Amino acid sequence: MEFKRNMEQFLNTILNINLWQVGKVFVLIGLAVYLVFSFVVVRQVKLMTQVVSGILTNSLRVVAWLLFLFSILVFIFTLLFF
Repeated sequence: MEFKRNMEQFLNTILNINLWQVGKVFVLIGLAVYLVFSFVVVRQVKLMTQVVSGILTNSLRVVAWLLFLFSILVFIFTLLFF
């Protein structure tokens, strides 16, 4: 009898999972990975510009930082309003 009641509780728990919340968690995990990736891009551009200097050095830095700032804004926006 105890097993049957536990199994019913387990099935009710599984059936009451909100798929929207599960999707939100996966989207936030993906955006967090992208946030880390954009930070790595900023770091790599910084290291590259220390070794190689050229015409596009400053432009690449600006683009890398804009990418990082944009990814932060998208992550925060999604965290708050999604």
